[in-house]
Amino acid sequence: MIAGGIEALRPGTEVAAVGLDRLEGELARLDPEVVVCSRPGSLAEAEGRLAWIELSLDPTRPTKISLGGRQSEATNPALETLLAVIDEAEGPPRTPSARSPDNDPLTPSGG
Repeated sequence: MIAGGIEALRPGTEVAAVGLDRLEGELARLDPEVVVCSRPGSLAEAEGRLAWIELSLDPTRPTKISLGGRQSEATNPALETLLAVIDEAEGPPRTPSARSPDNDPLTPSGG
């Protein structure tokens, strides 16, 4: 569902959805710059990636975000938050307001 949303809203972004059982092999094969993963503790694997999102499946627990070496947390982030992290990792903003303080992917927003 998240992969489909990213593909629909960012058609120029290459998206691959894999099960956790295949994650390690696919990371080695694809060498992605941005990873969204639901495996707890996976943020430790973020080194060498522009961004890594350890997405909590429990909406009351924080999602952990690593972007350019900076880390933050957001509780139950919306797809827009994930897209902001992807946009930041990919380069210049797509719109003039994409990097406004209200849309900073590393500012805790709760949503």
